[in-house]
Order: sequence, then structure tokens, then C-alpha cells
Amino acid sequence: MRVLITGATGFLGRHLTQRLLADGLPVRVLARSPAKAEPLIAQGAELVTGDITDDTALRRGLADVTVVYHLAGRLFIPGEPAATYYRTHVTGTRLLLARCHQHTGLVRFIYCSTTGVLGVTGDYPADETAPYRPTNIYEQTKLEAELLVREASQGGFPAVIVRPGLVYGPGDLHLLGFFQAIQRRLFRPIGHQPVWLHPIYIDDMTAALVHCGRHPRAVGECLHIAGRQPVTLAALAATIASTLGVAPPRGWIPLPVAWALATITDLLPGGVRQHAPLTRSRLDFLTHSRVYDVTKAQRLLGFVAATDLAEGIARTVAWYRAEGYLPKYRNRSFGLLSTGWKERVAVESKRQRGVEE
Repeated sequence: MRVLITGATGFLGRHLTQRLLADGLPVRVLARSPAKAEPLIAQGAELVTGDITDDTALRRGLADVTVVYHLAGRLFIPGEPAATYYRTHVTGTRLLLARCHQHTGLVRFIYCSTTGVLGVTGDYPADETAPYRPTNIYEQTKLEAELLVREASQGGFPAVIVRPGLVYGPGDLHLLGFFQAIQRRLFRPIGHQPVWLHPIYIDDMTAALVHCGRHPRAVGECLHIAGRQPVTLAALAATIASTLGVAPPRGWIPLPVAWALATITDLLPGGVRQHAPLTRSRLDFLTHSRVYDVTKAQRLLGFVAATDLAEGIARTVAWYRAEGYLPKYRNRSFGLLSTGWKERVAVESKRQRGVEE
């Protein structure tokens, strides 16, 4: 069984590639940047250089492949043109599906969608039949791509749609700013209402994708994949603070104040807005609950996330510290101390922002 992975140099794609290689499978990766793919090549992956909309690269990538994991995507960045997301998510998925239809040896196509296609869920866990309510261009174009996969599946194409929750763990820089703010004691919840999130540790997410690629009951299904239990934003912040050895966040920011700041920030140029502490999209994330019913994956695949929150956060903090993304210790008199950690964060955030290749 040969596997093709798109988006293999992104956070989730890297972990999935390493997991499948460790399982002894031949893995081919589609990536725009050979330099970013080099660590995976060194571990045994085969590289096809090209974009998800590169027809020649897709044809080469699919040769002799039986399973495709379609993880390529572009993370949401305020101010990024809508056409960028449409090209990656919709045009790329449409072309990949067309080429897969011409490939007679394919037995499984796993599409990584997002729970974001449901938008804000409220405090009650949403299952896979909940109505679509995307809130931004990222979620809207991921939904359009998901609908393309659904249409193909209804015609007998062996597809599985996976909607991950909030994936975190070693290798992730998307949530690094949140960890930094807590480390520096700058984070405060916004408003009085509890906000629920549904995180899942990266190793568990990877295991779920492997299940979806192998379990016979996965074909034709859409599955929510998240941790065993949702957690409030305040409890998540407190768990991170405890692991970091700092006091948990105290107090709160009034919602009208936060809205005013976010509205002003959204008037800034796109390049500046990307680095602002609060935008309307971030405010939406910090003030609305998103929780999911994960019992379908448990019932059909026997999948239950194995890593509890405290353990996952501890592993994540250890990796941030080992890689220089967070300071390794805190001095009560002089604050945060760690040679070069701020410079490392700035360089890596600039390098990785936006694209899961």
C-alpha cells in the first residue's frame, strides 16, 4: 500500500507522514518546497515537488498510490485575499478528485476538512448532521471543498471526511502566541460567559487519521475527531499556566472594550493586522463556544483520544522550551530569561504563517 499525502510539510501532515513511515508504509509527499520536505525525505518519504493545483505533479504523485490523505490547506490570516483560499481549497480539491477518479488503483481518499464548517456551536456538542455555518473565508472554502468530496462519495468514490477539533502539540506554532501570552501573564478572558473549546493532541489526531485510512467502516462517512471532553477557555489557560509555573490568568476584559479594540485593529493594513493581539476573527474565537459530539468515531472506528489535557499540554510546553520557543525558566525579579527565544519565535512565525503545504 503506497500513500500520497498532500500538505505533508504542515503541522498535521508532518506528524502523519512520520507515523506512516514508522509503520513501514511507503509514503509519497506532495510539497511546494523541497527544503521544507527535506526532514521527511531523510526519514524515507518520496517527494513530488508541486502545488495542489499542479496537474502534472498530481499525476506523478498518484502513480501506484492506493490511499490519499488530502491535508493541503491555507490557515486563516486576516486580510488574505479570498482567491488565495479558493485556489488552494476548492480548485485544488476539485483537480485532485478529478485525477483520483482516473486512477483505478485507489481504495481510500481521506479529506481533512474542519469543524469550522459548523461555525459557532454554542455549549451543546454538535454532531456531524449539524447545519453549516462558516464564519470566515477559510471555513467557507473548506466547506465548498468538503461538498465536492461528499458529491464524489455519493457516486461511489471511497472517501472519508474528517473534521478535526483544535489540534495542538509539539510542532504547532498556531497556538504559540496563546502560550506566550500566558507565560508573560498578559492573557485575560473576554467577558463573563464561559467559552468552550474542544482540543485534541496531535498524536491522537494522527491515530484517528490512520484509523480512517484503514477501517472498512470509515468509507463514506463524515467524522468529528476531538478530545474526550471539551474544556473551557479559562480551564485551558489555567492548565497551561500550571505547566509553565506561572499564576493562572485573573480578571477579565469587558466585551465592549475588546470589540472596540478589534474593530480598530481590523482597519489596519493586512500585513500589520496579522500580528495584532486582537482582531475580530480572534475575538470571535475567544468569545464563542465550539464543541463537538465525537461518539460517531468511537462507535464506528473504536477511536477514543488517549491523551488527557494535562499530559498533552505538558508535552507541548516541553517541546516549545526545548526548541527555544518559550523561555526555560522564570526569574521573579527580572521576568522571562532565555537566550534567543524571542528571535526564534519571530523567524519561525514568519516562515510558517498561513500555509500548510
